[in-house]
Amino acid sequence: MLFVASSLLIKPKSLSTYFDLDLNTTIPEESITDNDKKTDNIPFDIDSFNSAIEEQEKGSIAKTNVVQGWTLVVEEYKDKEDLMVDFRILKARGLKAYIQYKENQENRFILYIGPTIEREDSQKNLAKISDLIQFSPKIIPYD
Repeated sequence: MLFVASSLLIKPKSLSTYFDLDLNTTIPEESITDNDKKTDNIPFDIDSFNSAIEEQEKGSIAKTNVVQGWTLVVEEYKDKEDLMVDFRILKARGLKAYIQYKENQENRFILYIGPTIEREDSQKNLAKISDLIQFSPKIIPYD
């Protein structure tokens, strides 16, 4: 009842009163004065630029030649069953072993341990399997 009575006695405001605000929304264009212009009177030295580019390229080439890691090549297999037996032996010793299919040769697989960042870690893995005479492992760069 109070709501009905208040709606009869109080005149509601129109939405247009909220939108009649006189706001200037234009963005002024300012001209750049000579004081605001920053001009450097340093001449461009092409020789310095080229030598800096060459140094940067040498640095990036040197970074790509750095070995990213090491892996231990355990053995190469033709028989998948022998591969899986040796793979399980390495896993049982807690080593991170993985298998890779040798490209361009049918039914050829390579068993690896690693990869490791430090060569010493790969040498430790090599020591862990030194008692297994069926392997002839070697450490190679990981790519």
